[in-house]
Amino acid sequence: MANIKSQKKRNITNEKARMRNRAYKSELKTATRRVKDAVAAGNGAEAYAAAVAACRLMDKAAGKGIIHKNQAANRKSGIMKLANTVVTDADRAAYQPAPKKEQKTGSKKAARKAERVEAMKKASEEKALRRAETLKAEKAAHERKAAEAAAAAAAEAAEAEAEGEEAAE
Repeated sequence: MANIKSQKKRNITNEKARMRNRAYKSELKTATRRVKDAVAAGNGAEAYAAAVAACRLMDKAAGKGIIHKNQAANRKSGIMKLANTVVTDADRAAYQPAPKKEQKTGSKKAARKAERVEAMKKASEEKALRRAETLKAEKAAHERKAAEAAAAAAAEAAEAEAEGEEAAE
């Protein structure tokens, strides 16, 4: 047993990777078996669909480093060679790729992010409304002050005129 912290962690991550790789390799074997079963049954369309699916899995496994890219190429070659023994051109023409799976709406994290974005949008709209009300109130106050100033100026002018008349008399 390792007694160094980093080595203990490395052992744990290696074990996780080993289990993940084992599951993926098992999936590859199952895909290959589906092709062999379809060829044995003489079903060309099913064999071609299974071969295409198996090739896709091989490419993914090679991309993730589960198997070497050359091994993936060799396995794909073998699978297609086997499938081509029963597949006809009509089977290839009639092949429809499997429909893409509906992507889940996301994780809880994505849901929370969407809620935050929605809340921010709503707050922004409310802020815009409040800002519009404030501007409207400021404009009304400005107009009222201007009217009061004009009235005061008129009253002052009238008062000055009245004083001017009194002084003239």
